Amino acid sequence: MNMSKAPTLDPKILRHCAAALRTLSHPDRLRIVEALEKGPLEVSELTARLRRPQATVSQHLMRLRAHGLVAADRAGRVARYRVAHPGCLTILGCIRSQFSQ
Repeated sequence: MNMSKAPTLDPKILRHCAAALRTLSHPDRLRIVEALEKGPLEVSELTARLRRPQATVSQHLMRLRAHGLVAADRAGRVARYRVAHPGCLTILGCIRSQFSQ
């Protein structure tokens, strides 16, 4: 593809993308997305998989939720988190294809 003919992206879209990428730039947040890739999980399950304190995982989930990258489905007092934006999985796939060996 000739890059000079690619359409110019709207600055508002670029700002939104940059904010999402900054949110995903933390290794623990990428690990959360990776864990949620296979399906919804509770905070306790994420805490066990990441081997991180519950408060740390909750803070990361809060940031991911604030940017619309993950969502929580509640059943009573239990919240199960899931990937809300499919672009997260696309980015994870790009990371795997470009950086894993």
